[in-house]
Amino acid sequence: MKRVVGWLAILMAAFSLAPSVVPGAMSLMGLGLSLLSLVLSVFSIKKGNKKHFDITLIFVVFGVFLLNDALRLWERLAMPLNVKLAAYGVFFIVVVGCKVVAERLSNGTNTHNKRV
Repeated sequence: MKRVVGWLAILMAAFSLAPSVVPGAMSLMGLGLSLLSLVLSVFSIKKGNKKHFDITLIFVVFGVFLLNDALRLWERLAMPLNVKLAAYGVFFIVVVGCKVVAERLSNGTNTHNKRV
């Protein structure tokens, strides 16, 4: 089941590249879809194996920094600075959060705090 979820996350990340290149709000919808696929890929992690997560992460980072029409590093759309900073902020929070959880799940440690 985890393999199916992993491949679904990879396909979803690849599919999210298409709306990312369309100008306007579609590029932000592509960002949301790619971040959703990254969160979904966390559920595919087994102890010692996070291959699907890493592939999805590569698709997401590639899509945001090179293809996304609103956030790419070259020739991006003119957007208000607060919207752009908010989008980058959400991107970094989700990526770092998923990366931390993925490392913990891959190492076999619990993701919750043991002190109660």
